[in-house]
Amino acid sequence: MYIIIVGLGGIGQNLARIAVTEKHNVVVIDVDHERCKDIAAKFDLISIPGDATSASILEEAGIGEADSVICTTGSDAVNLMVMMQAKERGVKHLTTIVNEPEHIDIFKRIGITIQKNPDAVVAEDIYNTMLRPTINDFVSLAGGKAEILEIIIKEKSHAAGKAIKDLGLPPNVLVIAIERGDDVIIPEGGTMITEGDSVYVFVRRNLVDRIFHLFSVGTLGK
Repeated sequence: MYIIIVGLGGIGQNLARIAVTEKHNVVVIDVDHERCKDIAAKFDLISIPGDATSASILEEAGIGEADSVICTTGSDAVNLMVMMQAKERGVKHLTTIVNEPEHIDIFKRIGITIQKNPDAVVAEDIYNTMLRPTINDFVSLAGGKAEILEIIIKEKSHAAGKAIKDLGLPPNVLVIAIERGDDVIIPEGGTMITEGDSVYVFVRRNLVDRIFHLFSVGTLGK
């Protein structure tokens, strides 16, 4: 693939490294001349210093031939302007970071694949870990209306030693997979949950706390 990456912060640099390692043709654009110089010295890619909202810079980057344009700058205005120009030129795969939640709908309306501000994602992850230490990871769906949780089954967990059908899960809550050692189990109602399992649960946002208590350590109801 021919990939143009706009913005050479930590995310942009790591994307460039991964894409080059996977043998893609990569062009990076950043207003910081030193960043462009440094990354060109490290990886087999083309770096262009300049303002990516400029049509001439995008043409120099070969936007007409690009398969994908990815924006990672801290400015939603810059990201939006680049995305709109890339779309006008027929680029098929358009992805951007959205820094401010109130701007998400703007990007969605023009059909751009969006990623949340990574700082906000990390903060939310840390907060959830603080409140619910048995939840190792989560993925938000449908704008946060539902989540897929990875729950670690610890010693004396309420769920350890029970079959899924005996957990008392609310309706519309699904255990979709269990990771046990090097094995992945697609569970059924009679599948037993054991200490050390990583259990993946699909749950509506309003039921997360209830599910956390069902799988936690301690006395139910306290």
